[in-house]
Amino acid sequence: MPAGVRVTQLQPAVGSLVSGLRFDGKLLGEEARVAMRHLLHNRGLVVFEPGTVTAENFTAFAGFLGEFFHYAGPHTPRAPENPDATMIDSLKDKNLRNHIWHADGGFRPDAPAFTALFAQQLPEFGGDTIFSNTAWVYEQLDPLFAAYLESLTVVQSADATGHITDRYLDAEEATKARIRMPPFEMPLVRVHPETGRKWIAVNESYAGYIKGVSRIMSQNILGILFDMIKSPEATVRYSWTKGALAVWDNRVVQHKGIKDYAGGGRRVLYRATMTA
Repeated sequence: MPAGVRVTQLQPAVGSLVSGLRFDGKLLGEEARVAMRHLLHNRGLVVFEPGTVTAENFTAFAGFLGEFFHYAGPHTPRAPENPDATMIDSLKDKNLRNHIWHADGGFRPDAPAFTALFAQQLPEFGGDTIFSNTAWVYEQLDPLFAAYLESLTVVQSADATGHITDRYLDAEEATKARIRMPPFEMPLVRVHPETGRKWIAVNESYAGYIKGVSRIMSQNILGILFDMIKSPEATVRYSWTKGALAVWDNRVVQHKGIKDYAGGGRRVLYRATMTA
């Protein structure tokens, strides 16, 4: 890391805080890029203090991770100050699914590898985000159970919890969305291409069912994993500060927003997603 930059741990299982860094809009040097990617791959979540970046340049900063991966629904418009970012706005909460545990874009086989969130506007209280490290969760499993999970295939669906039904209120648009985002199969356990760590690849929002087992068995296995993913030991709850930036490995780290905005305050986060 550059001189004067400090890195502190948020929780044992996940997360680090970087302070003392100021991004001037120029491309990061190779040494800094390598150091930040290493930190992100190994800690899952990296939070940068307010003042590190701005609403206009945070995407240029996060671009060291890869190419921008643009995807947005009808309720996540582009940010006015930054065309590479979309808005997660609490005014549209009834149509958003961010209060269920998920990985961004987990309804598609080519989901983004990284996500960056910039805190643009916050309520006086509330609106935290919880993050979980599913690689850490995998490593807590009994080896025999872990080996069994590695043999399983899960069917992921954009509408497993109503992602399409609740967001695309026009019937024709909903039909087009289902054609555009069909269910797909993937291994329940996956291997990180950089670290070699295995992680649990299912989340509450998009996991439909496990193939080849009964409905009851599928529900119970998924239930065990979901409970472990949201256990206190696997998670960190981050309280946003205006201007802060959180970047995470979206393959391994799941998250959910807490819908407890005090006094009806508005919460606006700008989001960018990147490929590996």
